[in-house]
Amino acid sequence: MGILDSMTQQSQPQTTEQSAVENPQGSQQQGSMAQMYQMLMQNSINAIANVVQQRIQEKGPEEGIADLVAKAMISNLQAAQQNGKTIPPQVMMQVAKDLAMQLLQQVGVPEEQIDDVLIDILMNALEQFGEATHGALPQEEEQQYVDMINKVAEMESQRRAQVQNGKSQPMQQGA
Repeated sequence: MGILDSMTQQSQPQTTEQSAVENPQGSQQQGSMAQMYQMLMQNSINAIANVVQQRIQEKGPEEGIADLVAKAMISNLQAAQQNGKTIPPQVMMQVAKDLAMQLLQQVGVPEEQIDDVLIDILMNALEQFGEATHGALPQEEEQQYVDMINKVAEMESQRRAQVQNGKSQPMQQGA
């Protein structure tokens, strides 16, 4: 949760600054991205509502949710492309993260355990998304996804190292 929040916060100011320079209607574009986010979330939830429980029973919570998130991402991308639109990678990532979190909460994963499984679910979903869309995205957009995935993986490695250090320190002190 914290990893992706900080990642999208870091991405958004850059996007806003760039659009303000390139496009004086930067706030209008930001509003448009918020509307796009809302539409994608609603479309994603509607698209998977009927199959959530079935998929989770078939594949288990982590793999089932990852599969559903990937399918929602692919469906949203295809719908956008059919309408001649694009979805900024940071919007797609935010929708994927929020959708995964909602599904985890829906299946009853305790709040304190969500961080532990969220990254694995997202990485699995992004892998499926990457395989399904390979060659369908412009090179620059594909590279943005790769950069975001690498950043998430790096931040998750750091988080796990901190958690591991935090857990091992009390053991050493108690020994």
